[in-house]
Amino acid sequence: MNCCFVAGLFVAVVLIYQLVTWLRSRIRVGDYHKKHVLVTGCDTGFGNLLAKRLDVLGFRVFAACLTSQAAEKLQEETSSRVTTLVLDVTDEKSISAARDFVAARLPEGQGLWGVVNNAGIIGPLAPSEWVSRDGYQTCLAVNLLGLIDVTRTFLPLVRRARGRVVNISSVLGRIAVAHSPNCVSYYGVEAFSDCLRREVYRQGVQVCIIEPGAFKTDMFRQDSLLKSFKMSYDATPADIRQHYPEFTVEAVDKITTRTSAMRSPKLHLVVDAYVLALTSWFPPIRQLVGSDVRLFNRLLWNLPTPLTDWILVKLRELLVN
Repeated sequence: MNCCFVAGLFVAVVLIYQLVTWLRSRIRVGDYHKKHVLVTGCDTGFGNLLAKRLDVLGFRVFAACLTSQAAEKLQEETSSRVTTLVLDVTDEKSISAARDFVAARLPEGQGLWGVVNNAGIIGPLAPSEWVSRDGYQTCLAVNLLGLIDVTRTFLPLVRRARGRVVNISSVLGRIAVAHSPNCVSYYGVEAFSDCLRREVYRQGVQVCIIEPGAFKTDMFRQDSLLKSFKMSYDATPADIRQHYPEFTVEAVDKITTRTSAMRSPKLHLVVDAYVLALTSWFPPIRQLVGSDVRLFNRLLWNLPTPLTDWILVKLRELLVN
C-alpha cells in the first residue's frame, strides 16, 4: 500500500475525530438554573471570575473562599444565586463542614452538578535540592491533597446528580519546566483525575482536567516569585548553592521579568474552559488552554527527552543573558 495514501488516511481519521469531538462538546445540557456547582479558590483569579460567569449564566453557585473577607466581597458582587462560604482545602474539618453547609442548602433529593477544584498555589520557587520537605508538603497540601480530599468528600453529592468533577492542573502537569513542587503536585492531579475517571466511568460521573499555560494571575506576580526564590536562596547552604551558579537572585529576577511579559492576560480563556466542562453533555476530558500550551509546550512533550532537556536548558540560559 502506498505510504502517502496511508499517511493521508491517518491524517484524515485524526481530523475527523477532532471535528466530531469538537461538535459533540458543543451540545449543551440546559436548565442551568436547576444546577448547583461548588467552586473552590474563589478569592481571586480564575475561581472568582468563574463564580461570576456561572452566576450570569443562571447556575446556583457555592463559591468557596479561603478568607471571610474575600467571601463577603464576592457575595456583594454577585446575585442571590451565589452562596459564598469559607473553605480551607488543607483542613479536613473545614472540608467536612463545607459539605454539610452545601448539603443543607441543596433542594431535597438533588446533588451537585459540578465540583470545580480550582484552589491552588505555586509553592517554593527554587531548584529541587533547595526545597525542604515542608516546602513540598505545603504545595501538595493545596494543589493535590486538598483537591483529592474535596473530591472524595463531595463525590456522593456529585454522583446523586450524575454530574462532573473539574480539576485544575497545568502545563506543568505534562512537562516539568520549572517549580519542582508545583510540577510534582500537578503530575499528581493528572494521575488522580485519570484514575478517578476510570473508576466512576459506569456511575454517570465525568471527570475533566483543565491544563492552562502561562496566564497573569496573582499567583504568578513577579514580586511574589522573587520573594519565594530569595527565601529558598537564603535558607540553602553556600556549599550546596555553589553547584547552581546559574541560580542567583539576579538571574531569577531576569527570568521572572521576561517570563512575566510572556504571560497572557486573557484569563477568560481558562474560565471558558471551565464553563465548557460544566455545560457540555460531552465535555472534553482534557482542555489545553493558551497558545503556549497548544504550540510550544505540546511540541516539547512529544520530542525525544534528550532534545527536550537541551531546549529547556538552552532557553533558561537565553532568558538570563
